[in-house]
Amino acid sequence: MRPVLIEIVTRMMTTLRSCRHCNILFDDAGLNQRVGEKDMEAYPSDLLEEGEKLSRWMAELKRLYRHRLVISLVDVRSFTGFYKSLRFRIRTYPTFIVEGKETYTGWDKTQLERLLDRYVNASLSVRRQPA
Repeated sequence: MRPVLIEIVTRMMTTLRSCRHCNILFDDAGLNQRVGEKDMEAYPSDLLEEGEKLSRWMAELKRLYRHRLVISLVDVRSFTGFYKSLRFRIRTYPTFIVEGKETYTGWDKTQLERLLDRYVNASLSVRRQPA
């Protein structure tokens, strides 16, 4: 069975800690902890809450679907995020793109799981058919 790909296009928090080279520099200078705290404090509370909620959702999806699901995060401000927003006409975030075909936008777990179940079951049925 081939795992189902889900791409999550969302607003992501970017910090200096995201850069490996910056991490080395800040660690050597003893600044890494202070820089990270200041970065996170600079974001609006709604973005922080959205990030936490999405993180919990992703952990739950990985627990539910295990090896049957591959999750890819796409920052809406990246070139890929801009392209996907245009291609799939995404205006609201987060948006979940399943197998590059169908999208779901919003926070209703039931609808997202229903969409994922359909693709996982289709993937299983393809595997069961004799060659």
